[in-house]
Amino acid sequence: MSLAIRLAKENFCVTLIEREKFPRRKLCGEFISPECLAHFRDLGVFDEMSASGGDRILETVFYEPNGKSVSIPSKWFGSDTHGALSLSRAEMDFRLLEKAREVGVEVLEETFAVGILFEKESVCGVKVKTKDREAREISADLTIDATGRANVLSKLVEKEVSRKGAEAQRKTNYELRITNYEKRKIIQNPKSKIQNRLVGFKAHLKNVNMEKGRCEIYFFRGGYGGLSFVENGLANHCLLIKADVVKRFNSDAEKIVREVVFQNKRAFETLKNAAPVENWLAVSVDGFGQKDLNPAKNLFAVGDAGAFIDPFTGSGMLMAFESAEILANLIAENQSAPERIAEVYKILHHRKFQSRLRVCSILRRAAFVPAFAKSAIFALSLSRNMQKVLARSTRQTLSASENK
Repeated sequence: MSLAIRLAKENFCVTLIEREKFPRRKLCGEFISPECLAHFRDLGVFDEMSASGGDRILETVFYEPNGKSVSIPSKWFGSDTHGALSLSRAEMDFRLLEKAREVGVEVLEETFAVGILFEKESVCGVKVKTKDREAREISADLTIDATGRANVLSKLVEKEVSRKGAEAQRKTNYELRITNYEKRKIIQNPKSKIQNRLVGFKAHLKNVNMEKGRCEIYFFRGGYGGLSFVENGLANHCLLIKADVVKRFNSDAEKIVREVVFQNKRAFETLKNAAPVENWLAVSVDGFGQKDLNPAKNLFAVGDAGAFIDPFTGSGMLMAFESAEILANLIAENQSAPERIAEVYKILHHRKFQSRLRVCSILRRAAFVPAFAKSAIFALSLSRNMQKVLARSTRQTLSASENK
């Protein structure tokens, strides 16, 4: 949505396809780091976001299982005196969608992308269907995959390429008159080796015993969780847990909280009287890190579709806004040269995010080892400078000249 707003402000004709009807819930840590507030100003939604009732986060506190902690002030990540913001994705996304409409974006809600349009080897739009199964083709000079970890458009490209490959293979098989057994062997697709290693859970809770103005991160055996207040006096509780642990408790989120999350003493104190006001959301997570930014000619990936970073860093939404800004600037400056956009986008994206993705990969492995988390928090508690260096390593900035 932020990319759509930026492009519309540059007088591009933009169509935004959304699978759901807004406002809608989404599994998310709902932590908006201080750097995002500058993006809200650029997008023209700062006042709306500020008035939405979210909590101003002045510090993030990390707790190892026995309750020892280390605190990271929000001011380390930006000069904005407002601190970070904890706001539900339902509210934030709805405000962005309304702004997109306001600046002239054509918004299609409850609409699904079901196919890719090709002109020779270049993507030239998408095939969609509405919830009423009405089909439509949308032509575009450039198409953006902003579907998050699902990478819907990228997978549709792969599907189309595989289909064309299978057709070519069948033609070859016919021409060679090979046996049916050999034919099946040649065109059979190998089974995917990707397995869901982690599962995310999220719910809004009432009766949380925690002061406002802070985000708390809890480490426990098999995963970690985050807690912060959003609007209406509710708190967002978001977990990331190993899939085998989830399976052991039959995917029962309440039982997982009692038996696993409560291994962390601080989590027990803040959540022992809490109760969800809605059903838990759950989603599988296949992995983190860099993805294909240009899966086909004239198709680009942005946000989590381009790179997915660990939630406990609090920089997921920041990366989405930053990658959208980079891509929007490149499109505005090179609208008649998609090859140039693809080339420079990969360079700037790598330069902007590679270091923090690498650091967060190391931190993730440590987060799932309670003994290491305990030692790390103890060591960090001894040095404020070390805390600041580690915190800043999950961010990275480009100079104005580098971001062109």
